[in-house]
Amino acid sequence: MNKISEIFQAWVAAAKPTSEQQEIAEYRSSVCDGCEHKTYVSTINSFICGKCGCPLSKKVFSPRPGPEACPLAKWEK
Repeated sequence: MNKISEIFQAWVAAAKPTSEQQEIAEYRSSVCDGCEHKTYVSTINSFICGKCGCPLSKKVFSPRPGPEACPLAKWEK
């Protein structure tokens, strides 16, 4: 899966997630809450991943397996 496809699929899933996607996203968000790379950007009024630059509200819906989706491999699912 290329990066553009991953990003597109994450944005689509974020718009209308299945219950499984929502559960995974909530888990991933909780991991990000304790990460030193979680960065607030006031110009977009949102948090991003300081390692890859993705908005976390969409990144947590990545279709890749957890360790592949997180640039620091912190997500187990």
